Amino acid sequence: MFNSKKNEDAKVNYEITVLAARQTKFDNTVMIDLDVNGVKIYSCVLKEMTVKKDGEKYKAGDTFYVVNLPQEKGSDGKYYDRVWFPRSNDAIKNIVAQVEKKLS
Repeated sequence: MFNSKKNEDAKVNYEITVLAARQTKFDNTVMIDLDVNGVKIYSCVLKEMTVKKDGEKYKAGDTFYVVNLPQEKGSDGKYYDRVWFPRSNDAIKNIVAQVEKKLS
């Protein structure tokens, strides 16, 4: 399992549950607490972003969501994630749907 390069070993099903959602003073930002496969991650940030310039995939005005995990400043002055898990588009859509339900 460790040091394995096989794709079937790398596929993990992430069960993500939003434990809490708190609106911030910014309309496009929500603080969230997550449970990912039984591990609780507090103080994550869900942001709604808007595309400013036309690109290959997106056009100006399109919106998308970003989930930022808690970070810590290293001795080199750079910020590093304290925890990490892959956040696919489907996972982010699932998180957004749960947050909308909690805030309504």
